[in-house]
Amino acid sequence: MKRARRPTWSFVVMRGADKTVKQFSVSKRSVVVAPVAAAIAVTGAIAGLQLKAAYELRHLEDQLSSQSAQFTQTITGMDQVIAGKDEAIVSLQQEILELSRQAQEMKTKMSELDELENKLKLFIEKYGGSVIDTTSAEPAAGSGKPVGGIVQTLANRSTKQQTPSYIASPGSTMQIAMLAQHTSLDFQALSEMVDAMEASMEQTLIKAQHKRATVDAYPSFWPARSKKLTSGFGYRMDPFTGRATFHAGIDIDGEIGDVVFSAADGTVSDTGYDARLGNYVVIDHLGDLQTTYMHLKRIDAKVGDDVVRGEKIGLIGNTGRSTGPHLHFQIMQRNEPVNPLKFLAKHS
Repeated sequence: MKRARRPTWSFVVMRGADKTVKQFSVSKRSVVVAPVAAAIAVTGAIAGLQLKAAYELRHLEDQLSSQSAQFTQTITGMDQVIAGKDEAIVSLQQEILELSRQAQEMKTKMSELDELENKLKLFIEKYGGSVIDTTSAEPAAGSGKPVGGIVQTLANRSTKQQTPSYIASPGSTMQIAMLAQHTSLDFQALSEMVDAMEASMEQTLIKAQHKRATVDAYPSFWPARSKKLTSGFGYRMDPFTGRATFHAGIDIDGEIGDVVFSAADGTVSDTGYDARLGNYVVIDHLGDLQTTYMHLKRIDAKVGDDVVRGEKIGLIGNTGRSTGPHLHFQIMQRNEPVNPLKFLAKHS
């Protein structure tokens, strides 16, 4: 039996009007298979491209992951460095604050030192000279030493020592701050001590001045330049009558016009002229003591005057009942005559 002829497809190719025509015959199967094969080829190409793209994407992802890890490690290291720097900055800030505190303490101590120095200067200026004058023999309570000697020592140190200049250069700021921090001096305590000394000194000075006033009121100053006696205290032969009479004072030789001095601080209670006493001055002193100066040429004091020891009150003369120029000096205690030499002996 004869097989049926498979249908075919004919393709005519015309290259031009004057060219020959070519005809191709293609089976129906070929016409069907060819597109399928083309489709399969295209699909395979696409699948290959997808696989290649997936591979490259995976490779890129791995690279990105590795780079990300490196970046993370780098950032972590930088964070640690920054954290270390932050700690260093905080530490430096704390050191700066500590240095500032120490500098402030030093400034405070310097201020206290200046205040103490000024207080000592004022103390010495206020009490130095007066205490030395009035308490040279007066010991401070419980010290066994004269207060004046202590003040004299302070005064000497004050005059011999120059005020220090505190100059803080950049290189020495740390040393000065450390010195101010570790110094054992408490200027506040020293200042309080000076305050206590001042309060105590005021009382001591009052006592010393009172004692000095008492001493100055004691008639111990020799009343004339000459210390030659022409007649002593007690009974003697009266030069006018030749009889034994009581001489209530002492006669001090001198020239007319020689100065007569007050024997102590006191108040002039009487002056005048008497036929027996001549020109005279009477001065009242503490302790119910009274001094009288007779036969003066001139009186230089008035009743009510406050005089001090050694002050000029008149001139030696020969007035009244007198045999020659001299000063009759006598001391009365509670209205009773006493021997002036008991008062004047230490200063003769």
